[in-house]
Amino acid sequence: MKYKRTVLPNGLTIITVPSADAQSVVVDLFVKTGSRSEVAQESGISHFLEHFLFKGTKKYPSSLMITEMIDSIGGEMNANTGREHTQYYIKAHNDHLPMIFEVLTDMLQQPLLDKDELEREKGVIIEELNMYKDSPRYEIDNVVEQLMWPDQPLGRDIIGTKQTIMGLTQKMFLDYLKKHYKTTNIIIGISGKFKQTDVDKMIKRYWAPLEKQPMSKWKRATSTQKRPGLAVRYKVTEQAHMSLAFRGLHVNDKRNAAGSVLSAVLGGGMSSRLFYEIRERRGLAYYIYSSSSNYQDTGAFHVNAGVQIDKAEEAIKVILEELQKIKTIPLEPRELKKAKAYLKGRTTLALEDSQTRLDWFLEQEAFHDKIQQPAQLFAEIDKVTAADVMKLAKFLFSSNKMNLAIIGPYKQDKKFKKLLKI
Repeated sequence: MKYKRTVLPNGLTIITVPSADAQSVVVDLFVKTGSRSEVAQESGISHFLEHFLFKGTKKYPSSLMITEMIDSIGGEMNANTGREHTQYYIKAHNDHLPMIFEVLTDMLQQPLLDKDELEREKGVIIEELNMYKDSPRYEIDNVVEQLMWPDQPLGRDIIGTKQTIMGLTQKMFLDYLKKHYKTTNIIIGISGKFKQTDVDKMIKRYWAPLEKQPMSKWKRATSTQKRPGLAVRYKVTEQAHMSLAFRGLHVNDKRNAAGSVLSAVLGGGMSSRLFYEIRERRGLAYYIYSSSSNYQDTGAFHVNAGVQIDKAEEAIKVILEELQKIKTIPLEPRELKKAKAYLKGRTTLALEDSQTRLDWFLEQEAFHDKIQQPAQLFAEIDKVTAADVMKLAKFLFSSNKMNLAIIGPYKQDKKFKKLLKI
């Protein structure tokens, strides 16, 4: 994939990814700050700001004015917040590039941060929080991350708590913007159909004049875990939701290709070991999958499942048995080959979308040691051996890295505690 990377003297990075067959363009402002950059009393401010910046700017003083402009051109506008990033983007027909670029720029550079809007939006975000709390399939990841990284930013809920949301003030937002929304912390991404000369002119007009400021800092994760962790949250449900997570690899660990293969073998598709054994063969679950979260200094390997309430113990036993197998028995060549083809095929399909292509480069620029093309990643995957997968499984799947979170109608944790052996 073709791309161009530019870094201005003020530290701002610009990534452009042209698509010859596209008629649309997407502009994405990617800020390298998220929930782990927050102090305890401002927990949730990164996510709240994702909402707040759409509520009006100096040039576009109301949320209605902004949304009507984007609706009038059939555009798509959204944002998202993670542990280590926040991004804002608009996608529209390429004719409207100047307008959507200006809107996003004004949102970050000249937000109104109106006090009345702030108070109104608190109610909206608390309802969003309630929605997630009522959805165990999504809430389970928060529970297990709190278990892995207690009393530190990486273990806090991205959305915050009702108490911290209600305590946010206009001054806190102004201070947060000043501290984290700096040119050295921002990447502007543009993908689709555009002229590079037009992009260069807009960058020169709106962003080049800004002063350079030092990068913001974040707190490194720590762990003193010596035995398996367990968190059982009582909730009346029709299905038990669980996440078995192991502290894992940071984003630049050279073992990540082996980690991807390991995840694909265990829970990467409908023919994966866990899906077949748990759902197809035993009928214990509706969904089960494995995934990895890779941060700048640490990571996690997850196995998530929604299982029958009275069969949760059996499901956990089978999952642990499968993890033990992959630690001790090398993969057969056919299974290794299939996992690699699965990873390359899924990545190729995803990268047909211009937004996904742009996200690929934004995330690589933000957090990786260097920008890697898909072909380079595929070459790394092809080099992974059965021995590499088994060695990594032995490293990851150990008692002092293991954490189990469960949400369901369970008032005691004893029956689950005795299972946590690997």
